[in-house]
Amino acid sequence: MPTFSVDEGFWYSIPPHLSKDVRVGSILRVPLGGRRVRGYVIGLDPDREGKLKDILGVSGEEPVFDADLLQALRWAANHYVGPMSVLLDKAAPPTLPGKLKPVESPPSGPGPGDGSQIEKLVSAAVAGKRRPVAAYVVHWADADWQKLLGPVAASMRSGLVLVPTVREAEELFAVLNGAFPGRMVLIPDGNGSEVTAAWERANSGPAIVVGTPRAAYWTVSDLAVAFVFEEGRRAMKDRQTPTVHVRDLMRTRSRLEGFGLIFVGPTPSVELIAAGAEIIQPHRPWGLVEVVDRRDDPPGSGSLSERALSALRSVAARGERAFVFTHMRAGDASTRCVACRAIRLCARCNSNLGRNAACRRCGAPAAGCRQCGGSSFESMGTIPARLVKEIAARVGDDRVGEAGEDALITVGTERDLAGLSGLTMAVAVDPDALIHGQTYRSSEEALRMLARLVGAVGRSRGYRTMLQTSDPGSGLISALRRGEPIPYLEEVLARRARDGFPPASEMMAIEARGVPPATVTAALSELAVGMVMGPVEANERYRWLLQGDLQQVKHGLRKSLQKLRDGGATIRVDADPIDL
Repeated sequence: MPTFSVDEGFWYSIPPHLSKDVRVGSILRVPLGGRRVRGYVIGLDPDREGKLKDILGVSGEEPVFDADLLQALRWAANHYVGPMSVLLDKAAPPTLPGKLKPVESPPSGPGPGDGSQIEKLVSAAVAGKRRPVAAYVVHWADADWQKLLGPVAASMRSGLVLVPTVREAEELFAVLNGAFPGRMVLIPDGNGSEVTAAWERANSGPAIVVGTPRAAYWTVSDLAVAFVFEEGRRAMKDRQTPTVHVRDLMRTRSRLEGFGLIFVGPTPSVELIAAGAEIIQPHRPWGLVEVVDRRDDPPGSGSLSERALSALRSVAARGERAFVFTHMRAGDASTRCVACRAIRLCARCNSNLGRNAACRRCGAPAAGCRQCGGSSFESMGTIPARLVKEIAARVGDDRVGEAGEDALITVGTERDLAGLSGLTMAVAVDPDALIHGQTYRSSEEALRMLARLVGAVGRSRGYRTMLQTSDPGSGLISALRRGEPIPYLEEVLARRARDGFPPASEMMAIEARGVPPATVTAALSELAVGMVMGPVEANERYRWLLQGDLQQVKHGLRKSLQKLRDGGATIRVDADPIDL
Protein backbone atom coordinates (compact mmCIF):
# COMPACT_ATOMS: atom_id res chain seq x y z
CA MET A 1 0.00 0.00 0.00
CA PRO A 2 1.80 3.19 -1.16
CA THR A 3 1.08 5.23 1.96
CA PHE A 4 3.11 6.42 4.94
CA SER A 5 0.42 5.11 7.30
CA VAL A 6 1.66 1.52 6.98
CA ASP A 7 5.39 2.28 7.21
CA GLU A 8 5.75 0.67 10.64
CA GLY A 9 3.89 -2.44 9.53
CA PHE A 10 1.49 -4.64 11.51
CA TRP A 11 2.16 -7.57 13.81
CA TYR A 12 0.80 -11.03 13.02
CA SER A 13 1.27 -14.45 14.53
CA ILE A 14 2.83 -17.34 12.62
CA PRO A 15 0.95 -20.66 12.74
CA PRO A 16 3.24 -23.56 13.75
CA HIS A 17 3.04 -25.24 10.33
CA LEU A 18 4.48 -22.10 8.66
CA SER A 19 7.17 -21.25 11.20
CA LYS A 20 10.03 -22.64 9.09
CA ASP A 21 8.94 -20.76 5.95
CA VAL A 22 8.77 -17.21 7.33
CA ARG A 23 11.92 -15.08 7.22
CA VAL A 24 12.78 -11.40 6.81
CA GLY A 25 11.97 -10.63 3.19
CA SER A 26 9.28 -13.31 2.81
CA ILE A 27 6.07 -12.37 0.99
CA LEU A 28 2.96 -13.30 2.96
CA ARG A 29 -0.81 -13.24 2.59
CA VAL A 30 -2.43 -11.55 5.58
CA PRO A 31 -5.89 -10.28 6.65
CA LEU A 32 -6.16 -6.48 6.75
CA GLY A 33 -9.35 -4.43 7.07
CA GLY A 34 -11.64 -7.25 6.05
CA ARG A 35 -9.66 -8.26 2.96
CA ARG A 36 -6.62 -10.32 2.04
CA VAL A 37 -3.48 -8.49 1.01
CA ARG A 38 0.16 -9.27 0.38
CA GLY A 39 2.87 -7.98 2.66
CA TYR A 40 6.60 -8.27 3.29
CA VAL A 41 8.17 -9.50 6.52
CA ILE A 42 10.30 -6.67 7.95
CA GLY A 43 10.81 -8.05 11.46
CA LEU A 44 10.42 -11.14 13.67
CA ASP A 45 9.92 -11.20 17.45
CA PRO A 46 9.58 -14.55 19.25
CA ASP A 47 8.50 -12.82 22.49
CA ARG A 48 5.81 -10.55 21.10
CA GLU A 49 2.78 -10.49 23.40
CA GLY A 50 -0.86 -9.75 22.70
CA LYS A 51 -3.66 -11.23 20.64
CA LEU A 52 -2.64 -11.24 17.00
CA LYS A 53 -4.25 -12.40 13.79
CA ASP A 54 -2.61 -15.33 12.03
CA ILE A 55 -0.94 -14.94 8.70
CA LEU A 56 -2.82 -16.77 5.97
CA GLY A 57 0.09 -18.17 4.00
CA VAL A 58 3.45 -17.64 2.33
CA SER A 59 3.63 -16.46 -1.28
CA GLY A 60 6.67 -17.40 -3.30
CA GLU A 61 9.44 -19.79 -2.40
CA GLU A 62 12.14 -17.33 -1.35
CA PRO A 63 12.53 -14.07 0.59
CA VAL A 64 13.18 -11.14 -1.73
CA PHE A 65 15.49 -9.14 0.56
CA ASP A 66 17.63 -9.69 3.64
CA ALA A 67 18.25 -7.65 6.79
CA ASP A 68 21.12 -5.63 5.30
CA LEU A 69 19.19 -4.64 2.15
CA LEU A 70 16.16 -3.86 4.32
CA GLN A 71 18.27 -1.39 6.31
CA ALA A 72 19.40 0.30 3.07
CA LEU A 73 15.80 0.53 1.88
CA ARG A 74 14.80 2.12 5.20
CA TRP A 75 17.51 4.71 4.67
CA ALA A 76 16.20 5.42 1.16
CA ALA A 77 12.61 5.73 2.42
CA ASN A 78 13.69 8.30 5.01
CA HIS A 79 16.10 10.25 2.81
CA TYR A 80 13.79 10.49 -0.20
CA VAL A 81 10.56 10.79 1.84
CA GLY A 82 8.94 7.78 0.19
CA PRO A 83 6.53 5.17 1.56
CA MET A 84 8.41 2.10 2.76
CA SER A 85 6.13 -0.19 0.78
CA VAL A 86 7.21 1.43 -2.49
CA LEU A 87 10.87 0.72 -1.72
CA LEU A 88 10.10 -2.89 -0.74
CA ASP A 89 8.25 -3.40 -4.02
CA LYS A 90 11.34 -2.25 -5.91
CA ALA A 91 13.41 -4.94 -4.17
CA ALA A 92 11.07 -7.72 -5.32
CA PRO A 93 11.00 -9.30 -8.79
CA PRO A 94 7.82 -8.65 -10.79
CA THR A 95 6.37 -12.13 -10.18
CA LEU A 96 6.67 -14.50 -7.23
CA PRO A 97 10.08 -16.21 -7.15
CA GLY A 98 10.34 -19.98 -7.22
CA LYS A 99 12.62 -22.21 -5.21
CA LEU A 100 16.23 -21.30 -5.87
CA LYS A 101 18.34 -24.09 -7.35
CA PRO A 102 22.00 -23.65 -6.39
CA VAL A 103 24.23 -23.08 -9.41
CA GLU A 104 27.93 -23.80 -9.14
CA SER A 105 29.42 -22.05 -12.14
CA PRO A 106 33.06 -22.98 -12.59
CA PRO A 107 35.49 -20.07 -12.26
CA SER A 108 36.55 -18.45 -15.52
CA GLY A 109 40.21 -17.51 -15.58
CA PRO A 110 40.83 -13.79 -16.24
CA GLY A 111 43.32 -12.47 -18.72
CA PRO A 112 46.82 -11.60 -17.54
CA GLY A 113 46.60 -8.81 -14.98
CA ASP A 114 48.49 -5.57 -15.50
CA GLY A 115 48.83 -4.84 -11.79
CA SER A 116 47.02 -1.53 -12.19
CA GLN A 117 45.48 0.34 -9.29
CA ILE A 118 41.94 -0.46 -10.39
CA GLU A 119 42.70 -4.16 -10.80
CA LYS A 120 44.16 -4.25 -7.28
CA LEU A 121 41.01 -2.65 -5.90
CA VAL A 122 38.77 -5.22 -7.62
CA SER A 123 40.95 -8.11 -6.46
CA ALA A 124 40.91 -6.79 -2.89
CA ALA A 125 37.12 -6.53 -2.95
CA VAL A 126 36.80 -10.10 -4.21
CA ALA A 127 39.12 -11.29 -1.43
CA GLY A 128 37.06 -9.39 1.13
CA LYS A 129 40.12 -7.51 2.39
CA ARG A 130 38.71 -4.01 1.97
CA ARG A 131 35.68 -2.16 0.69
CA PRO A 132 36.93 0.29 -1.93
CA VAL A 133 34.72 3.13 -3.10
CA ALA A 134 36.46 4.56 -6.15
CA ALA A 135 35.78 6.69 -9.20
CA TYR A 136 37.48 5.16 -12.24
CA VAL A 137 37.81 7.90 -14.87
CA VAL A 138 37.59 6.12 -18.21
CA HIS A 139 35.32 6.35 -21.24
CA TRP A 140 32.91 3.57 -22.20
CA ALA A 141 34.96 2.73 -25.29
CA ASP A 142 38.17 2.45 -23.22
CA ALA A 143 36.78 0.49 -20.27
CA ASP A 144 38.27 -3.02 -20.38
CA TRP A 145 35.37 -4.79 -18.71
CA GLN A 146 36.97 -8.21 -19.11
CA LYS A 147 39.90 -7.10 -16.97
CA LEU A 148 37.64 -5.28 -14.51
CA LEU A 149 35.48 -8.35 -14.02
CA GLY A 150 38.27 -10.92 -14.40
CA PRO A 151 38.98 -11.27 -10.65
CA VAL A 152 35.24 -11.77 -10.01
CA ALA A 153 34.93 -14.40 -12.75
CA ALA A 154 38.00 -16.22 -11.38
CA SER A 155 36.35 -16.53 -7.97
CA MET A 156 33.22 -18.22 -6.69
CA ARG A 157 31.65 -14.85 -5.87
CA SER A 158 29.33 -12.48 -7.76
CA GLY A 159 29.58 -9.08 -9.41
CA LEU A 160 26.99 -6.46 -10.39
CA VAL A 161 27.24 -3.92 -13.22
CA LEU A 162 24.67 -1.12 -13.38
CA VAL A 163 24.33 0.99 -16.53
CA PRO A 164 21.80 3.75 -17.33
CA THR A 165 19.83 2.18 -20.19
CA VAL A 166 18.62 -1.17 -21.49
CA ARG A 167 20.54 -0.63 -24.72
CA GLU A 168 23.84 -0.22 -22.89
CA ALA A 169 23.10 -3.26 -20.71
CA GLU A 170 22.43 -5.41 -23.77
CA GLU A 171 25.60 -4.21 -25.52
CA LEU A 172 27.78 -4.89 -22.48
CA PHE A 173 26.20 -8.30 -21.93
CA ALA A 174 26.92 -9.24 -25.54
CA VAL A 175 30.59 -8.35 -25.05
CA LEU A 176 30.98 -10.27 -21.78
CA ASN A 177 28.81 -13.33 -22.39
CA GLY A 178 31.43 -14.99 -24.55
CA ALA A 179 34.25 -14.15 -22.15
CA PHE A 180 32.57 -15.54 -19.04
CA PRO A 181 30.27 -18.37 -20.16
CA GLY A 182 27.82 -19.60 -17.55
CA ARG A 183 28.38 -16.61 -15.30
CA MET A 184 26.56 -13.77 -17.07
CA VAL A 185 23.02 -12.69 -16.16
CA LEU A 186 21.21 -9.95 -18.10
CA ILE A 187 18.25 -8.24 -16.45
CA PRO A 188 15.86 -7.95 -19.43
CA ASP A 189 13.44 -5.13 -20.07
CA GLY A 190 9.87 -5.64 -18.92
CA ASN A 191 7.96 -6.86 -15.88
CA GLY A 192 7.30 -10.53 -16.48
CA SER A 193 8.56 -14.01 -15.75
CA GLU A 194 11.82 -13.47 -17.67
CA VAL A 195 12.83 -10.72 -15.26
CA THR A 196 11.97 -12.92 -12.28
CA ALA A 197 13.99 -15.76 -13.80
CA ALA A 198 16.98 -13.39 -14.01
CA TRP A 199 16.48 -12.45 -10.33
CA GLU A 200 16.42 -16.15 -9.41
CA ARG A 201 19.64 -16.83 -11.34
CA ALA A 202 21.33 -13.79 -9.73
CA ASN A 203 20.57 -15.30 -6.31
CA SER A 204 21.30 -18.96 -7.06
CA GLY A 205 25.09 -18.89 -7.11
CA PRO A 206 28.11 -17.06 -8.55
CA ALA A 207 26.99 -14.64 -11.27
CA ILE A 208 27.96 -11.44 -13.02
CA VAL A 209 24.74 -9.46 -13.27
CA VAL A 210 24.28 -6.67 -15.82
CA GLY A 211 21.26 -4.44 -15.47
CA THR A 212 19.72 -0.99 -15.37
CA PRO A 213 18.97 1.04 -12.18
CA ARG A 214 16.16 -1.35 -11.19
CA ALA A 215 18.84 -3.91 -10.23
CA ALA A 216 20.28 -1.48 -7.65
CA TYR A 217 17.44 -2.62 -5.35
CA TRP A 218 18.08 -6.34 -5.77
CA THR A 219 19.93 -8.89 -3.73
CA VAL A 220 22.73 -10.74 -5.55
CA SER A 221 24.23 -13.97 -4.24
CA ASP A 222 27.50 -13.32 -2.34
CA LEU A 223 28.09 -9.96 -4.00
CA ALA A 224 31.81 -9.08 -3.98
CA VAL A 225 31.94 -5.88 -6.02
CA ALA A 226 29.50 -3.62 -7.87
CA PHE A 227 30.32 -1.32 -10.78
CA VAL A 228 28.14 1.70 -11.54
CA PHE A 229 28.64 3.22 -14.98
CA GLU A 230 28.13 6.99 -15.40
CA GLU A 231 26.39 7.60 -12.08
CA GLY A 232 25.85 11.27 -12.98
CA ARG A 233 23.46 10.53 -15.86
CA ARG A 234 19.86 11.57 -15.30
CA ALA A 235 18.70 8.02 -15.96
CA MET A 236 20.41 7.02 -12.70
CA LYS A 237 17.86 8.94 -10.61
CA ASP A 238 14.17 8.03 -10.40
CA ARG A 239 11.88 10.78 -11.64
CA GLN A 240 8.89 9.65 -9.59
CA THR A 241 8.68 9.76 -5.79
CA PRO A 242 10.76 8.40 -4.16
CA THR A 243 13.42 9.99 -6.37
CA VAL A 244 16.19 7.56 -5.41
CA HIS A 245 19.65 8.06 -6.91
CA VAL A 246 21.56 4.87 -7.75
CA ARG A 247 24.83 6.45 -6.60
CA ASP A 248 23.64 7.09 -3.06
CA LEU A 249 21.66 3.88 -2.67
CA MET A 250 24.68 1.81 -3.76
CA ARG A 251 27.01 3.74 -1.44
CA THR A 252 24.65 2.95 1.43
CA ARG A 253 24.39 -0.70 0.44
CA SER A 254 28.16 -1.02 0.09
CA ARG A 255 28.63 0.32 3.63
CA LEU A 256 26.00 -1.99 5.10
CA GLU A 257 26.64 -5.14 3.08
CA GLY A 258 30.41 -4.87 2.75
CA PHE A 259 30.86 -5.27 -1.00
CA GLY A 260 33.30 -3.20 -3.03
CA LEU A 261 31.94 -0.31 -5.07
CA ILE A 262 33.55 1.25 -8.14
CA PHE A 263 32.04 4.05 -10.23
CA VAL A 264 33.10 4.05 -13.88
CA GLY A 265 32.78 6.91 -16.37
CA PRO A 266 34.56 9.73 -18.18
CA THR A 267 33.68 12.16 -15.36
CA PRO A 268 32.46 11.59 -11.79
CA SER A 269 29.79 13.76 -10.22
CA VAL A 270 30.81 16.47 -7.75
CA GLU A 271 28.78 14.56 -5.13
CA LEU A 272 31.10 11.59 -5.58
CA ILE A 273 34.17 13.80 -5.25
CA ALA A 274 32.71 15.43 -2.13
CA ALA A 275 32.07 11.97 -0.64
CA GLY A 276 35.82 11.27 -0.76
CA ALA A 277 35.81 8.58 -3.45
CA GLU A 278 39.28 7.52 -4.55
CA ILE A 279 39.86 8.98 -8.03
CA ILE A 280 41.65 6.69 -10.47
CA GLN A 281 42.61 8.15 -13.84
CA PRO A 282 45.09 5.80 -15.52
CA HIS A 283 45.73 7.98 -18.56
CA ARG A 284 44.33 10.91 -20.50
CA PRO A 285 40.65 9.90 -20.74
CA TRP A 286 40.19 11.08 -24.33
CA GLY A 287 42.07 12.12 -27.46
CA LEU A 288 42.70 15.40 -29.24
CA VAL A 289 40.24 18.25 -28.67
CA GLU A 290 40.37 21.20 -31.06
CA VAL A 291 38.70 24.48 -30.09
CA VAL A 292 37.06 26.52 -32.86
CA ASP A 293 36.58 30.20 -31.93
CA ARG A 294 33.39 31.47 -33.58
CA ARG A 295 33.57 35.07 -32.37
CA ASP A 296 34.92 36.29 -35.70
CA ASP A 297 32.33 34.46 -37.83
CA PRO A 298 29.88 36.83 -39.56
CA PRO A 299 26.20 36.82 -38.47
CA GLY A 300 24.12 34.25 -40.31
CA SER A 301 27.13 32.06 -41.14
CA GLY A 302 25.25 28.90 -40.12
CA SER A 303 25.47 26.33 -37.40
CA LEU A 304 28.87 25.00 -38.52
CA SER A 305 32.02 26.97 -39.20
CA GLU A 306 33.78 26.57 -42.52
CA ARG A 307 36.63 24.93 -40.64
CA ALA A 308 34.32 22.22 -39.29
CA LEU A 309 32.63 21.71 -42.66
CA SER A 310 35.99 21.30 -44.38
CA ALA A 311 37.02 18.66 -41.84
CA LEU A 312 33.73 16.78 -42.33
CA ARG A 313 34.22 16.77 -46.10
CA SER A 314 37.68 15.22 -45.66
CA VAL A 315 36.37 12.53 -43.29
CA ALA A 316 33.53 11.62 -45.64
CA ALA A 317 35.86 11.54 -48.64
CA ARG A 318 37.97 8.91 -46.84
CA GLY A 319 34.87 6.84 -46.04
CA GLU A 320 35.27 7.36 -42.30
CA ARG A 321 32.66 8.09 -39.63
CA ALA A 322 31.89 11.41 -37.97
CA PHE A 323 29.24 12.53 -35.48
CA VAL A 324 27.81 16.04 -35.10
CA PHE A 325 26.35 16.73 -31.67
CA THR A 326 23.64 19.28 -30.97
CA HIS A 327 21.98 19.57 -27.59
CA MET A 328 19.22 21.76 -28.97
CA ARG A 329 15.63 20.60 -29.23
CA ALA A 330 12.68 22.26 -30.89
CA GLY A 331 11.59 23.98 -27.68
CA ASP A 332 15.01 25.47 -26.86
CA ALA A 333 15.67 29.16 -27.47
CA SER A 334 19.30 29.84 -26.56
CA THR A 335 20.58 33.01 -28.18
CA ARG A 336 23.82 34.95 -28.69
CA CYS A 337 24.69 38.53 -29.53
CA VAL A 338 24.79 39.24 -33.26
CA ALA A 339 27.61 41.75 -32.82
CA CYS A 340 30.09 39.83 -30.66
CA ARG A 341 28.52 36.31 -30.66
CA ALA A 342 28.59 36.10 -26.85
CA ILE A 343 25.83 33.93 -25.38
CA ARG A 344 23.01 35.92 -23.80
CA LEU A 345 23.35 35.41 -20.02
CA CYS A 346 21.72 36.83 -16.94
CA ALA A 347 23.75 39.68 -15.44
CA ARG A 348 22.88 38.55 -11.91
CA CYS A 349 23.22 34.73 -11.83
CA ASN A 350 24.98 33.95 -15.15
CA SER A 351 22.29 31.52 -16.35
CA ASN A 352 21.01 31.19 -19.91
CA LEU A 353 18.41 33.88 -20.71
CA GLY A 354 17.37 32.70 -24.16
CA ARG A 355 14.60 34.99 -25.43
CA ASN A 356 12.94 35.42 -22.03
CA ALA A 357 12.07 38.88 -20.71
CA ALA A 358 13.38 37.85 -17.29
CA CYS A 359 15.72 35.18 -15.92
CA ARG A 360 13.90 31.91 -15.21
CA ARG A 361 16.31 31.13 -12.35
CA CYS A 362 16.55 34.38 -10.35
CA GLY A 363 13.87 36.62 -11.90
CA ALA A 364 16.22 39.48 -12.87
CA PRO A 365 14.99 41.48 -15.92
CA ALA A 366 16.80 40.73 -19.18
CA ALA A 367 19.15 43.38 -20.50
CA GLY A 368 21.48 43.85 -23.46
CA CYS A 369 24.62 41.84 -24.18
CA ARG A 370 26.94 41.77 -21.17
CA GLN A 371 30.00 41.89 -23.41
CA CYS A 372 29.24 44.72 -25.82
CA GLY A 373 25.81 46.06 -24.85
CA GLY A 374 24.25 44.95 -28.13
CA SER A 375 20.50 44.46 -28.35
CA SER A 376 20.22 42.08 -31.34
CA PHE A 377 20.39 38.32 -30.72
CA GLU A 378 20.31 35.23 -32.93
CA SER A 379 19.34 31.62 -32.18
CA MET A 380 22.01 29.08 -31.28
CA GLY A 381 22.09 25.52 -32.50
CA THR A 382 19.22 23.70 -34.15
CA ILE A 383 17.34 20.43 -34.07
CA PRO A 384 19.02 17.44 -35.83
CA ALA A 385 16.74 17.40 -38.89
CA ARG A 386 17.61 20.99 -39.78
CA LEU A 387 21.28 20.42 -39.12
CA VAL A 388 21.27 17.41 -41.44
CA LYS A 389 19.88 19.59 -44.25
CA GLU A 390 22.48 22.28 -43.62
CA ILE A 391 25.40 19.86 -43.68
CA ALA A 392 24.03 17.89 -46.64
CA ALA A 393 23.90 21.06 -48.71
CA ARG A 394 27.62 21.58 -48.14
CA VAL A 395 28.95 18.02 -47.99
CA GLY A 396 26.58 15.81 -50.00
CA ASP A 397 23.08 14.40 -49.39
CA ASP A 398 24.12 10.74 -49.50
CA ARG A 399 26.72 11.15 -46.74
CA VAL A 400 24.65 12.78 -43.95
CA GLY A 401 21.77 11.47 -41.85
CA GLU A 402 20.33 11.49 -38.36
CA ALA A 403 21.68 9.13 -35.69
CA GLY A 404 20.66 5.55 -36.40
CA GLU A 405 20.71 6.00 -40.17
CA ASP A 406 23.34 4.44 -42.41
CA ALA A 407 25.43 7.51 -43.13
CA LEU A 408 29.08 8.47 -42.76
CA ILE A 409 28.17 11.70 -41.00
CA THR A 410 25.39 11.39 -38.44
CA VAL A 411 23.73 14.09 -36.35
CA GLY A 412 22.29 13.46 -32.91
CA THR A 413 21.57 14.63 -29.39
CA GLU A 414 22.39 13.37 -25.91
CA ARG A 415 20.33 10.22 -26.24
CA ASP A 416 22.49 9.16 -29.19
CA LEU A 417 25.73 9.29 -27.18
CA ALA A 418 25.03 5.99 -25.41
CA GLY A 419 27.60 3.45 -26.56
CA LEU A 420 28.92 5.77 -29.27
CA SER A 421 32.48 4.85 -30.28
CA GLY A 422 34.81 4.24 -33.20
CA LEU A 423 34.60 7.75 -34.67
CA THR A 424 37.26 9.52 -36.66
CA MET A 425 35.82 12.91 -35.85
CA ALA A 426 33.15 14.62 -33.75
CA VAL A 427 31.83 18.19 -33.76
CA ALA A 428 29.96 19.90 -30.92
CA VAL A 429 27.66 22.63 -32.25
CA ASP A 430 27.38 25.65 -29.92
CA PRO A 431 28.01 23.93 -26.55
CA ASP A 432 28.09 27.37 -24.88
CA ALA A 433 24.33 27.30 -24.31
CA LEU A 434 24.67 23.86 -22.71
CA ILE A 435 27.48 25.05 -20.41
CA HIS A 436 25.56 28.17 -19.31
CA GLY A 437 22.23 26.45 -18.70
CA GLN A 438 19.45 27.48 -16.35
CA THR A 439 20.20 25.08 -13.48
CA TYR A 440 23.03 25.05 -10.98
CA ARG A 441 24.20 21.70 -12.41
CA SER A 442 24.41 22.90 -16.00
CA SER A 443 28.20 23.13 -16.27
CA GLU A 444 28.72 19.73 -14.63
CA GLU A 445 26.19 18.11 -16.95
CA ALA A 446 27.75 19.85 -19.95
CA LEU A 447 31.17 18.47 -19.04
CA ARG A 448 29.77 14.97 -18.63
CA MET A 449 27.93 15.12 -21.95
CA LEU A 450 30.86 16.56 -23.90
CA ALA A 451 33.26 14.09 -22.27
CA ARG A 452 31.09 11.27 -23.59
CA LEU A 453 31.32 12.85 -27.05
CA VAL A 454 35.08 13.39 -27.14
CA GLY A 455 35.71 9.93 -25.68
CA ALA A 456 33.87 8.33 -28.60
CA VAL A 457 36.59 9.48 -31.01
CA GLY A 458 39.59 7.25 -31.62
CA ARG A 459 43.11 8.31 -30.71
CA SER A 460 44.91 7.67 -33.96
CA ARG A 461 46.81 10.44 -35.70
CA GLY A 462 44.44 12.97 -37.25
CA TYR A 463 41.43 11.92 -35.17
CA ARG A 464 39.88 14.80 -33.22
CA THR A 465 36.85 16.48 -31.70
CA MET A 466 36.03 20.06 -32.66
CA LEU A 467 34.32 22.23 -30.05
CA GLN A 468 32.77 25.35 -31.57
CA THR A 469 32.57 28.10 -28.96
CA SER A 470 32.32 31.83 -28.43
CA ASP A 471 34.05 31.45 -25.07
CA PRO A 472 37.30 29.55 -25.79
CA GLY A 473 38.86 30.62 -22.49
CA SER A 474 36.20 29.06 -20.23
CA GLY A 475 37.39 26.64 -17.58
CA LEU A 476 35.23 23.83 -18.92
CA ILE A 477 36.54 24.17 -22.48
CA SER A 478 40.10 24.20 -21.13
CA ALA A 479 39.42 21.06 -19.07
CA LEU A 480 38.21 19.23 -22.16
CA ARG A 481 41.17 20.40 -24.21
CA ARG A 482 43.67 19.27 -21.55
CA GLY A 483 41.87 16.03 -20.73
CA GLU A 484 41.76 16.95 -17.03
CA PRO A 485 38.16 16.91 -15.76
CA ILE A 486 38.87 16.47 -12.03
CA PRO A 487 40.46 19.90 -11.29
CA TYR A 488 37.54 21.60 -13.02
CA LEU A 489 34.99 19.57 -11.04
CA GLU A 490 36.81 20.45 -7.82
CA GLU A 491 36.38 24.12 -8.76
CA VAL A 492 32.68 23.49 -9.35
CA LEU A 493 32.45 21.84 -5.94
CA ALA A 494 34.10 24.84 -4.27
CA ARG A 495 31.74 27.20 -6.11
CA ARG A 496 28.73 25.17 -4.97
CA ALA A 497 29.93 25.33 -1.35
CA ARG A 498 30.37 29.10 -1.62
CA ASP A 499 26.86 29.56 -3.03
CA GLY A 500 25.21 27.11 -0.64
CA PHE A 501 24.19 24.55 -3.27
CA PRO A 502 24.36 20.73 -2.92
CA PRO A 503 26.29 18.82 -1.87
CA ALA A 504 27.30 21.57 0.59
CA SER A 505 23.66 21.86 1.71
CA GLU A 506 20.53 19.76 1.43
CA MET A 507 17.74 20.69 -0.93
CA MET A 508 14.34 19.24 -1.62
CA ALA A 509 11.66 20.24 -4.10
CA ILE A 510 7.96 19.72 -3.45
CA GLU A 511 5.43 19.89 -6.28
CA ALA A 512 1.69 19.94 -5.64
CA ARG A 513 -1.44 19.78 -7.75
CA GLY A 514 -5.09 19.74 -6.66
CA VAL A 515 -4.57 21.70 -3.46
CA PRO A 516 -4.50 25.46 -2.69
CA PRO A 517 -0.85 26.58 -2.52
CA ALA A 518 -1.54 28.39 0.77
CA THR A 519 -2.39 25.03 2.36
CA VAL A 520 0.98 23.55 1.40
CA THR A 521 2.83 26.71 2.45
CA ALA A 522 1.14 26.56 5.86
CA ALA A 523 2.08 22.89 6.28
CA LEU A 524 5.72 23.64 5.44
CA SER A 525 5.86 26.60 7.80
CA GLU A 526 5.06 24.28 10.71
CA LEU A 527 8.16 22.16 10.07
CA ALA A 528 10.80 24.78 10.93
CA VAL A 529 12.57 24.45 7.58
CA GLY A 530 15.80 26.42 7.24
CA MET A 531 14.61 28.16 4.07
CA VAL A 532 11.45 27.80 1.98
CA MET A 533 11.33 29.34 -1.49
CA GLY A 534 8.14 29.46 -3.52
CA PRO A 535 5.59 28.66 -4.56
CA VAL A 536 6.26 29.02 -8.28
CA GLU A 537 3.55 28.01 -10.73
CA ALA A 538 4.45 25.89 -13.75
CA ASN A 539 2.50 23.38 -15.85
CA GLU A 540 -0.63 23.60 -13.68
CA ARG A 541 1.24 22.77 -10.50
CA TYR A 542 3.07 24.66 -7.77
CA ARG A 543 6.64 24.11 -6.67
CA TRP A 544 8.48 24.86 -3.41
CA LEU A 545 12.19 24.54 -2.71
CA LEU A 546 13.43 23.63 0.78
CA GLN A 547 17.03 24.20 1.83
CA GLY A 548 18.94 23.61 5.07
CA ASP A 549 19.32 20.72 7.52
CA LEU A 550 16.39 18.63 6.33
CA GLN A 551 16.74 15.39 8.32
CA GLN A 552 14.16 16.31 10.97
CA VAL A 553 12.06 18.09 8.36
CA LYS A 554 11.82 14.91 6.29
CA HIS A 555 10.52 12.96 9.27
CA GLY A 556 7.80 15.50 10.05
CA LEU A 557 6.96 15.97 6.38
CA ARG A 558 5.64 12.43 6.04
CA LYS A 559 2.56 13.15 8.20
CA SER A 560 1.85 16.44 6.43
CA LEU A 561 2.15 14.89 2.97
CA GLN A 562 -0.10 11.98 3.86
CA LYS A 563 -2.78 14.38 5.07
CA LEU A 564 -2.59 16.33 1.80
CA ARG A 565 -2.69 13.18 -0.31
CA ASP A 566 -5.62 11.79 1.66
CA GLY A 567 -7.41 15.04 0.80
CA GLY A 568 -6.99 14.35 -2.93
CA ALA A 569 -3.80 16.31 -3.67
CA THR A 570 -1.08 14.99 -5.95
CA ILE A 571 2.29 15.58 -4.28
CA ARG A 572 5.74 14.89 -5.71
CA VAL A 573 8.79 15.05 -3.44
CA ASP A 574 12.18 15.40 -5.15
CA ALA A 575 14.99 14.96 -2.65
CA ASP A 576 18.38 16.11 -4.01
CA PRO A 577 16.74 17.68 -7.11
CA ILE A 578 18.72 17.88 -10.32
CA ASP A 579 16.82 20.83 -11.79
CA LEU A 580 16.53 24.11 -9.85
